[in-house]
Amino acid sequence: MATNEHKNLQDANRHNPLGYEGANNETVLSKGAGSSAAARDGVLQWAARSTMGVTNYKMQGYTLGSNNFQYGEDIADNKSPFLMDVDYGSSTVEGGSLSPSNFFRIGQSFITPENANVSSIDGWVTSSGVNAIEIVICKISPNPASTAAITPTILAVCNTVGGGDNNLLLNIKQTIIAEPLIREGDVIFPMIREVDAEEGSNIYMNLSIQTMTFTPQIT
Repeated sequence: MATNEHKNLQDANRHNPLGYEGANNETVLSKGAGSSAAARDGVLQWAARSTMGVTNYKMQGYTLGSNNFQYGEDIADNKSPFLMDVDYGSSTVEGGSLSPSNFFRIGQSFITPENANVSSIDGWVTSSGVNAIEIVICKISPNPASTAAITPTILAVCNTVGGGDNNLLLNIKQTIIAEPLIREGDVIFPMIREVDAEEGSNIYMNLSIQTMTFTPQIT
């Protein structure tokens, strides 16, 4: 077996990776997106180090269950940002819309500071009832030139069934993301509903929305 194999070379005798000399400072070697996340046809590229990493958004709140989706109180309300009792007016996201003054002032909302992909949702839910619970994580891309209402886009849907006891924690772990892409300046927020609720249950949620900030440049 030859002793001059690459793994046996001393550090001083190893060459820098492809493209190193021409790469800008504060960049990291990575493999480009290619044709899909499951493919292997991406090419090596040097990407800004600032685009590497993970961002987590905490979304915590409580509600009295309702068949319609509920979202967080306006920031002017003293129970904001945790109380989720504003009626969306629909049991489906596509069946309603929010005016700019509504979605901009949701106490639980976050303005995303970069283009990214939602990668997972983790957390816990409790309910005093035993009905199905549906939580949707939504985004809205504001249009500064318009005052028109906008129908939110669903990033992910989380489903569970109430345990009938607020001391019983129900795990939420969602890696199937319907629409992972979020853009810089998007507003992201949760909505929640209790399916077939006749008398609303006391529901509490505490979720972490994880995004991967290394994404291809968006044009």
